Amino acid sequence: MKEKYDYDTVNDTSATEGLIFFAAVGLMIYLFMKGDHLDRRIFWILVFISGSVLAFFIGRILVSVRFSADDNAVTFSRIFRKRIPYSSIKSIDLRTETRSFKKKKTKYQIVTYTGVTEIITFHCDDGDHSFAGILVPPHDTSEPSGVSAEDMANSKFSRLKNYIEERIYINI
Repeated sequence: MKEKYDYDTVNDTSATEGLIFFAAVGLMIYLFMKGDHLDRRIFWILVFISGSVLAFFIGRILVSVRFSADDNAVTFSRIFRKRIPYSSIKSIDLRTETRSFKKKKTKYQIVTYTGVTEIITFHCDDGDHSFAGILVPPHDTSEPSGVSAEDMANSKFSRLKNYIEERIYINI
């Protein structure tokens, strides 16, 4: 079983990530506007740090996220891979989370966007491993949308959970 999914963070850390991104952009702008008074070595170290942060954020958007499951293990891949053998899995939890944010639509109108994130957690011998994917993309709350029981039963993580549980019970 192989699937690509829309990545989301397990914990809602978008405010912190945005702050780090804008700090890196601000540092890069500062360095190229007023960096001539810095020592050459310090200048290039700071350019490398801010460039690395910016490359990380761009790569995060461009790199696809996927999981693959075979008869013995499940592997989650993005830039790095996390392989979880079925023999180490004690239990699997699947939950959804509604996440909201506000965005200015016009000068006087603020619109609330809401989306649903699905989080799968593997409780293993070596600790818990959680992965999150977007189940319902963020949308304007004035437009009706919801998650039905059928949507939940046919979601990518739900199918993965069923697939793994079948393999675990077969190997017992």
